Amino acid sequence: MSKRKLDEEDSLSTGSSDSADSLGNVEDYRRAKRNRRVRFSERTVFHFPRTQGYICVPSNGGTTLGMKHKHAFVERALISDDDLSGSESDGSYDSVDSDDEHCFMPIPQKDRKDILKAAGVKKINKQEAIECMQIRYSRQICGCSCKEQCQPETCSCYLNGINCQVDRDSFPCGCTRDGCQNPHGRHEYDPITVRRHFIETVLKLRRENYLWKQDVGENNESNLQASNTVLSLSGVS
Repeated sequence: MSKRKLDEEDSLSTGSSDSADSLGNVEDYRRAKRNRRVRFSERTVFHFPRTQGYICVPSNGGTTLGMKHKHAFVERALISDDDLSGSESDGSYDSVDSDDEHCFMPIPQKDRKDILKAAGVKKINKQEAIECMQIRYSRQICGCSCKEQCQPETCSCYLNGINCQVDRDSFPCGCTRDGCQNPHGRHEYDPITVRRHFIETVLKLRRENYLWKQDVGENNESNLQASNTVLSLSGVS
């Protein structure tokens, strides 16, 4: 075996052992996470007046909510330690099902109209509701019309160069997993996989939040000990 190959293997083994030691060392992990954390000293909030949106398609009706292109005023404020600790507590993931509590619910069309009127919008364009209805209808016309089996020469998905998509039973594509012959493939929505990914993400964020709180507690304790030392030295002198 050549000397160059031996040197390469030694360097790889040394690097892998160092990586294992650094990953296994919790203190190094905490220190790396603390050094990579971005901290801000102040926040700037731009306040925009409310107006009719024309930029989204609600699940029912029209009258979308939007904001004007130019802000009305700017608000600046310093970020204190209390704000940081409060944001951490508010953003904690104590429960895997916390997304059900913090998700945004659709606003009914009547409430959207009331919001716009309260913001000073005097005339609401009713044409937007018609356009939103047409877009919602067009979104229902999708997928291939194949029944259980897809043949490339008749499958509209294949002819358009895309894969078949199944979000629920026979929608939007009517082909089955075994009967689809689309060379571009077939994608089927799997709620279990999506849920598993969500849980893994929440657990990762919860662990990082726990380590961050431990770092903050250790730093506060170190500062307290330093202050006590200074006070004791001042008393001696």
